[in-house]
Amino acid sequence: MKSKWNTHTLRRWSHGAALVVMLTAITGCAIGPTHPSLAGADLPELVPVRDFVASLQSTGGYQVSPDGKRIAWFGNDGLAPAVWVRSIDGDDAKAFRIRARFIRFSADNRWLAITADPIGDENLRIYTGQVDGSDTSLRELMHAPGSVTNISEVVEGSSDFIITSNQRDRKVFDLYRFNPEHATSVLLSQNPGNVTWWGVDRNGQLRARAKVLEGQGLLERLGSEPESWFTVTQWSRWDSLNIFGIHDDGRKAWALSNRGRDKQALVRLDLTSGAEELVYASPDVDIDNVTLSRRTREPLVAYSMPGYPERKVFDPTLAARLSSMTGDRPAEVLVTSTDQTDKVLTVAVATDRGTRSYLLRDGHEPQFLGENRLSLIAQHLAPTEPITYRARDGLTIHGYLTLPVGVTQERLPMVLLVHGGPWRRDRWGSGATNRSLQQFLANRGYAVLQVNYRGSSGYGRAHMEKAIGEFAGRMHDDLVDGVRWAVERGVADPARVAIYGASYGGYSALVGATFTPDVFACSVSVVGVTDIARLLETVPPYWELGLPWWHRFVGHPADPEDRARMNAKSPLYRAQQAKNPILIMHGVNDSRVKLEQAEQMVAALRKANKEVEYVTFKGDGHGNLRWTNNLTMYRKTEDFLATCLGGRSSGFDYYQLGAWAF
Repeated sequence: MKSKWNTHTLRRWSHGAALVVMLTAITGCAIGPTHPSLAGADLPELVPVRDFVASLQSTGGYQVSPDGKRIAWFGNDGLAPAVWVRSIDGDDAKAFRIRARFIRFSADNRWLAITADPIGDENLRIYTGQVDGSDTSLRELMHAPGSVTNISEVVEGSSDFIITSNQRDRKVFDLYRFNPEHATSVLLSQNPGNVTWWGVDRNGQLRARAKVLEGQGLLERLGSEPESWFTVTQWSRWDSLNIFGIHDDGRKAWALSNRGRDKQALVRLDLTSGAEELVYASPDVDIDNVTLSRRTREPLVAYSMPGYPERKVFDPTLAARLSSMTGDRPAEVLVTSTDQTDKVLTVAVATDRGTRSYLLRDGHEPQFLGENRLSLIAQHLAPTEPITYRARDGLTIHGYLTLPVGVTQERLPMVLLVHGGPWRRDRWGSGATNRSLQQFLANRGYAVLQVNYRGSSGYGRAHMEKAIGEFAGRMHDDLVDGVRWAVERGVADPARVAIYGASYGGYSALVGATFTPDVFACSVSVVGVTDIARLLETVPPYWELGLPWWHRFVGHPADPEDRARMNAKSPLYRAQQAKNPILIMHGVNDSRVKLEQAEQMVAALRKANKEVEYVTFKGDGHGNLRWTNNLTMYRKTEDFLATCLGGRSSGFDYYQLGAWAF
C-alpha cells in the first residue's frame, strides 16, 4: 500500500510539473486586436477573465437581522463560496460554506435560512444554520430530492418560516410552516391544483390565495369553515397582479398591478372587496419592485427604470439620506433590508460598473460593507448609456449602448447582446441580466448593444403584447433594426457584428444565424432554445399553470397548425441556412431548455457541414453558478469573437489550472 501511494504521488507530482511547464509556456499569450478601429488604439488594461468570474474579494446580498444587531452576506471562505454572518460591530464572523442564492433571518434572529441550487437544476433547496455560536453546520429543510422549496414569510416572535414546496405534487406548491430548531413542518394548506399564490401575514396566518380558473385569475379569502374559500374578485389571467405585504389585520395588501391600465403600478389592494387604491405609478414604465417598512408595512421606496434608474422614496428623511450617497451621478439605490425599527438598513448602490453595499444607522455615517466583482475593477470598465430608436413599423424601442474606452468610437466591431425571457428586460443598474458579460466584451474592444425588443417586460402591457406571434418575426426585426441604427449612427462596422444571448437570447442568436445570416458575422448561443415545440413539451412540471401564457404567444404544440408555425420559427429546422461560425454552449443540468435542444442543433449544423463549436458545462443548468464553468464560457467567448470580429483576447488564464483541479 505504501509503495502504491508513493507511486501515485510521484505521478501526480510529475503531472503537476508538466502543468507548471505548460503554464510557463502559455501564460501571457494574449491576442491583440486586429480590427482596424482597435489596432493601435489606446485601449484600457486588459482585465483577466478571472476578475470577471472568480474574485475572492467580491461580496454582496447584505441583510440585517430584525433586531438590527447582526448582518449576513454572500462572500467566500478561502476558495469556497460561503454565507457569512457576524455582529454588526463585532469580530465574530463565521462562514457557512455553501453556494447560495438568497438568505433570510428568522424573525427571532436565531436562524439563517439559505436558499441554494446545488447542481443547477433549479430544484431549489433551503438550508438553515444557527446565527449565534461557532456552529457552521447546515440542515436541509424538508429534504425532498427533485422538488422545489421557497421561503414565503417569516413568523413574528418565532424561529418559524412559512415555505412552499412541490414535494407532494411536482406541478403545484403546498404551504407549510417549518421550525428549524426541531426540524418539524406543519402543512397549512394543500394546493387543489390551481393556486398560484398563498397570502400569509407576519403572524403566520393564512389569509388569502390567488388561483387560475380557465381564463380568469381569482382572489379568494378563507371562509368561516376550515378550508372553505369564497371569491373576492377576479381578473383576466393576462392581467398582472403581484400581491405582497399583507397588513391591517389581513384586510389589506400591496400589489403591483396593471388591471385596467397599461403600466404596472403600486396599489393598495383591499382583500375583502378586491378594490385597488392607486398609490404610485410612472407614466413611462412599469414599477419594478417596492421595499416595505418592516415596522409599519408601508412602502419605503418604489423603483422603476425608464432609462437610468428612478426611485420614489415615500419618507423625506430617507430620501435625503439615499440621495446623499450618489450626488448627481446616476445610480440605483436599493434598500435591501431593514431592522424592525427601520433605523438600521442595508443599501446597495448599483451603477453600470458594479454594486457597492453600505450599512445605514441613525447617528452614523454610511458604513461601507463591500462590493461585487465589477465594482472591484470599475476603473477599467466602460460607461453605459440608454438609447432609443424606431423599429421599422414605428414602434419605439429602448435599450443600452456600451462603447469601449480609449478608441475612436466609429465603425467598431459590435456585439448585439440579447436578454433572455423573453419577458424580461435589460437594465442599467442592478438586476442586469448580462452586466458582467457586457463589460467583459467592452473591455475586449467591442461596442455592446442591448435591446429591449417588443415582448420585453418593464414597458407596459401593449409593448409586451406586440410580441404575440412574433418569435423570429418582428421581435427579431427589432434586433436587426437596432444593428442598422448603430451602423447608421457610425458606431458599428456592418461587416463585424455578432449576436450573443442566453435562453431566449440564445434562441435569438440562432435565429440570427439561420434567418438573417447576412446581418451577423457570427453567433453565440448559451442555453438557447432551438425547437420551440419541444421546449413546451419538456418544461419542468411546475411550469404547467404558466403554459397558457406561452401558448398565447407561440401556440400549442398539440395543435398541428400551431406546431407547423412553431417549427417554421425554430432554428433547428433551418440549419442549412447558416453561413457563418456558431458557438453553442449549454449546461448539462438545464431543467428549462433541455440539453437535447443544443445536441440536436449541433448535430443538424454538422450534418449540413456548417462551422459550429460546442461546449457543455457539467454541474450547471440554465445559467452557470460555478466559477469554473463561467471561466470556460468567457474564455471560449473571447477567443471565438477575436477570430470573428477582431477584438482582443487575454489568452490562457492561470485560473484555468484551478478550474481543472476543481
